[in-house]
Amino acid sequence: MATISHRHSISKRSSVQQIQTQPSVPTKGKRVSSRSGPNDVKTTMSRLEYLNSKFNKDPSFDIEISGDEEDDEDGQNNSHDVNNNKNRKIDVQFDSKLMDIDILSKESNINQMEFSLDISISLLSPLFQYIQDFETNLDTLSNEMEILQSRLVDLNDEIKKNTIIDNQLTPILTDLLIPPQCIKILLNGKIDIKWVDQLTIIQEKREILMVYKTKEKVSSTNITELVSIIDKLEIKCIERIKRFMIDNIKQLRGTTTSSVKIQSRLLQVKEIFVFLKSKNNKLSKELETAYVYTMRWYYYFNFVKYISSLEGLKVLENDYDVDKKSISSSTASSTYQRSLLLDNTDLINEYLINLPKRLEKMADDNSNQYSILGQIAESTGINGMKFNMEQIFLFLNQAMMDNLTIEFNFIVEFFVLTNNDDMNNLIKQIFSPILRMGSNFTTYLLTNCKSDYFGILLTIRRIQRMEYEIQNRCLPELFDNYLNTQLLTLWPIFQRDIDVLCTSITQTLSSTSIIKYVVNSKNNILIPLKITQSFSMVLSNLLKLVQNLVFELETSEPLKGSIERLSNTFERGMVQLGGSLDEGKGKRKLFLYVNFQLVYNVLDNEMGTFSASAIKKAKNGSSTHFPTAPSVEDDTIGETTTVGEGLCKHYEQLVQAYT
Repeated sequence: MATISHRHSISKRSSVQQIQTQPSVPTKGKRVSSRSGPNDVKTTMSRLEYLNSKFNKDPSFDIEISGDEEDDEDGQNNSHDVNNNKNRKIDVQFDSKLMDIDILSKESNINQMEFSLDISISLLSPLFQYIQDFETNLDTLSNEMEILQSRLVDLNDEIKKNTIIDNQLTPILTDLLIPPQCIKILLNGKIDIKWVDQLTIIQEKREILMVYKTKEKVSSTNITELVSIIDKLEIKCIERIKRFMIDNIKQLRGTTTSSVKIQSRLLQVKEIFVFLKSKNNKLSKELETAYVYTMRWYYYFNFVKYISSLEGLKVLENDYDVDKKSISSSTASSTYQRSLLLDNTDLINEYLINLPKRLEKMADDNSNQYSILGQIAESTGINGMKFNMEQIFLFLNQAMMDNLTIEFNFIVEFFVLTNNDDMNNLIKQIFSPILRMGSNFTTYLLTNCKSDYFGILLTIRRIQRMEYEIQNRCLPELFDNYLNTQLLTLWPIFQRDIDVLCTSITQTLSSTSIIKYVVNSKNNILIPLKITQSFSMVLSNLLKLVQNLVFELETSEPLKGSIERLSNTFERGMVQLGGSLDEGKGKRKLFLYVNFQLVYNVLDNEMGTFSASAIKKAKNGSSTHFPTAPSVEDDTIGETTTVGEGLCKHYEQLVQAYT
């Protein structure tokens, strides 16, 4: 079905309202005109007739209703238009449903819709007003945004220009300006690592200013002012460093102060002395001298107390020499001590029996690297605990070496010393009195242990170990010279004791009592003499210490000659003593065989044990009794065992000669 469009143009006043000829009464939902007249009725009737003819003939039409109801001419024109429309022929189909439309009800609906529309309009009027205001504000905001956008563009241009300027000026300002926090710390802050960092910044600023002084980017006047500020800051820093050093040096003069703590505190800020040395060398020398003399007094004061506590310790060797009643006046003088006697009595020589324990302590590294505290030494002396000579010697000298190591490392690091002469001079000023006390203490030990020849030899070996340790620690020659002086003191005393021991052997073997003992047929000559047993123990233990050399070969020490003298003295005495026996009955050869066989067995057993352990430890890269010593090669082993092997072979030949 074709779609038919209708165009309606209806005036504000409905034609239906014009039909009513009676006075109009207002009706709910309808608008009724207050004016009516004959012309209105006529016009309305004409329209109705036109509509009736149209609806009866052709349902598809164009309604053209217009004009003012108050104007009669308009009504006539409308009538004329209707007549003209009659003459048009429109080829459409008639729809009978249009006749069923109730125009009045439609009009009522339209009036209701109009009424609802008025109400909606009245409700929407505030919204309409708000929208109008919003549009107005939006226009204003849009204008402001345009202004802001233009300002933003201008600001971006300014930022770009400022960025270029900042890129050019920022490095210069960073180089030249001194941070206020830096100045505050240098003037009022505590001297610590942070303070040293700020001092370094000031030094760097000075160097940078010197570079800018030759450039044209910065005014020379500004550079001069900044350099003046840095100069004043440095003067203040020098004053603060001086006060800081004096305070710490004063603390070292306290009787209960630990130098290690103060030195650790100074090493944390060791750069301050480098700064002081570069800015005021005279003041740095004065402070260095003040420190040296303070530490000289500090070590002297503390080592005096320490040595006095060591002097209170009891020495074991004195116990061996207490029983002098057993010493025969015919075989020994009053100056001889029990440990130096090798007699033929049945008394047990405790000195020789305790030698293996002392050698074990000698071989133990843990017992050779510590020194006893002064408080412990005092309490130990009071409690009556006893020590060997070499232990007491080690306590003092190990403490001296440890303190010298700490002090030497501090002086080199803090005072920035590179000249060996300067290092040695400072160490010599500090430790010369202490080293003299050490030498005097060694003399004191020798006075109280003058017959402890094994103690002297063990002390010599400990000194050799210290000499090796000095090389590892890279200490100055001062302490090495001190140890060499100690060796020069100990070796003659050791040789003197060996001489006394040889004299004791000679006097014992040539005494009337032992000759009667041997000649008496009631005594069994198949049993070795007591002196032979004692001599075998002495000889074997001396050979152990020959094999404990660190640096020097045995041929360069007096020990080799001492061992040979002892062996020759014993051999000569035994041969002379054997001459007292009857050679025809074979007693002399049997007597010599039994005694030399004992010596040979002891030496052979000792050398076999040493050879196995020496070779094993040499392969592991360590010496026999000095694990910290340099590695011993195979040819060195053969060299160091020459004395022992020679003696063992010699006594083997004696045994074979008297078999």
